[in-house]
Amino acid sequence: MKKGFFKKYGLLLAAGLLLVGAIYANLRLNGEEAEAVPSSALAQEAQEAAVESPEVSAAGDDYFETFRTERDAVRATEIEYLDEVIAVSYSDAETLADAQAQKMTLVENMEAEFTIENLLRAKGFADAAVTFHKGSVNVVVDSPALSSEQVAQILDIVKRETGESADNIKIVSEGE
Repeated sequence: MKKGFFKKYGLLLAAGLLLVGAIYANLRLNGEEAEAVPSSALAQEAQEAAVESPEVSAAGDDYFETFRTERDAVRATEIEYLDEVIAVSYSDAETLADAQAQKMTLVENMEAEFTIENLLRAKGFADAAVTFHKGSVNVVVDSPALSSEQVAQILDIVKRETGESADNIKIVSEGE
């Protein structure tokens, strides 16, 4: 077998693990309970990862700090994976272009998340955690409860920065 065969499948395995991590983060942000998770293999792995990571359940400011640390670690791994795909000399033109496009999208999403979090702090919210993927924005705000005016403020900022419709934006107060 070729030397690149194992590297290629190693990269695919890494991408699968990243997908499991993204599913777990999405479930954590959406506040869905484990019973609501489909019984697919990936969802099962995400549940196992949740049990193995008790530090994720930190409250208050620790939640936001932990969230950002984990999000940054996942993103760094994703970027590293994409950089490896881009650097591999035997990648075909289509794979190379796809990896570059994914990396650009990831960087744009990271920038939007950072901007939204800072704009929300500027509007007087103590803290916020945002995840953005095409078709889905999750916003967790450090507030015991949100008034309809605050929700409208958050929606306005998120819609303006991401271009997503209100149907694709989920806003949760950390106290919920």
